[in-house]
Amino acid sequence: MSRLDWKNGRFMADVETDMIYTAMQGWRDVSGDWIDYFRFNSTATIVDPIYDEATGDGRLYYPAVRIPVLHVTLIPGENQNSDTGFYYNDTLSIDVAFDQFTRTGMDYADVQQGNYLKDRIYYNQKVFRTVSMVPRGKIQQRPTMIGIEATQLKPDELVDDVQFMPWSQQVKPGLTP
Repeated sequence: MSRLDWKNGRFMADVETDMIYTAMQGWRDVSGDWIDYFRFNSTATIVDPIYDEATGDGRLYYPAVRIPVLHVTLIPGENQNSDTGFYYNDTLSIDVAFDQFTRTGMDYADVQQGNYLKDRIYYNQKVFRTVSMVPRGKIQQRPTMIGIEATQLKPDELVDDVQFMPWSQQVKPGLTP
């Protein structure tokens, strides 16, 4: 009997990677978490040619994709005293299996090119802006995980995001988008 990943005298990376995805799915089912991911819709968003700000209906996003993730860490921000009072931004650190992440409609090329910088994440009744995505755990150039870092958006930063208007108000919303 031969090993599953060794056929015809060569290593079969896809077998190993598929086994890793299966193991990560088992972990998610027992101990995982969820995020709601909003891809930026650049074709429907009208942008001012001079100021590069959204006009008309504001920034528009595709409907949320609920992504099961391996782990989410919410890091509370420190208070920063300024002339307008205390201000803080929470940080989000997410580990997600690559096969689950591609269900958002984004592929590996989008991650490499930074096509995620205008995307939004909803978690723990807060809206976050995606700051970075880093492939982790590659097997023969095929990523197994994606590490996502995001920073919280405050109500004054959400005024151009029509879909996130409930969070741009000073009162906390009672519904999830």
